[in-house]
Amino acid sequence: MADTVKFDPGIGEMAFDLNNYVNDVYSKILNLYSHKQKRARFKLYENKIYEYMQNNIAFYKGCLLWAYYIKNSNKTSPKDIEGNVFYNMTKEQLEEYDYTFQVNFLDNYFDSYERDSAYYGSKKVLIPEAWKKILAEYTEFLEINKGFIKTKTTEDILLPNNIKNLSFDLAHIKSLFDEVLAKKDLNLFLKDEKTLIHS
Repeated sequence: MADTVKFDPGIGEMAFDLNNYVNDVYSKILNLYSHKQKRARFKLYENKIYEYMQNNIAFYKGCLLWAYYIKNSNKTSPKDIEGNVFYNMTKEQLEEYDYTFQVNFLDNYFDSYERDSAYYGSKKVLIPEAWKKILAEYTEFLEINKGFIKTKTTEDILLPNNIKNLSFDLAHIKSLFDEVLAKKDLNLFLKDEKTLIHS
């Protein structure tokens, strides 16, 4: 059995830089003059924005499930975590490190997307409540672990109370990760009804 566990089992490369994408789309919209042009441009991107938001929410759920898995799989014998790029950052790196930037951006953008989908799009699209719950849990997860700057072992991982008190099947979580990585589809996390996250 390995003496270490991975900080990222392989899902990080599937996450998307939503902040830069959305800012790029809106800069293009704001450079247009007529409402008709702006509406046409937003409609061109609205489904892709929704898809990328869903992708990142799925990634956040995956992170929560992986933390739950490695924490609970190694309760009796904690293991070192391999590949945590945030552990022991330099003073200069810490000064630039804003671990809540992406989640705060997405949280704020939910309202904007709902408003703009009604204003520019063909109909208002509501953000699923399940997404908001996952984002809230993941944000708390980041905050209580202080961006993982001191997370060296599985024992160091702190889980949000709502996640900590759930009873997930560890074998199922491992199988789910195997499937996600094989199919390269983060959305399988959201479709999985055996790992519902409540808030």
